[in-house]
Amino acid sequence: MSNPTDEELLTELATYQNRKLLLWQLAADGRTFCGIRFIAREYDLQAAPVDEQVQAFVADMLSDGEIRPEYDSMADWDALEAKHGDTADEYLST
Repeated sequence: MSNPTDEELLTELATYQNRKLLLWQLAADGRTFCGIRFIAREYDLQAAPVDEQVQAFVADMLSDGEIRPEYDSMADWDALEAKHGDTADEYLST
């Protein structure tokens, strides 16, 4: 599938049940936070299925199931929670 919608990306990402991944993706703007679409371009996965694009993003973001330190230190998780927490809740509850 090429060019999946944000809804498709977020729905697939929610299957990982990792709130910080969802918050990061919801904040993705291509400048401060580079999300799934950026990783898909980096790994030439634009035409890959949604699950493969999301899996590449998750693999890039996580180390031993936790947000990699270099990403963790870049995020103000409280601010992301305040801005995107309700939306993350919606995806995590489905």
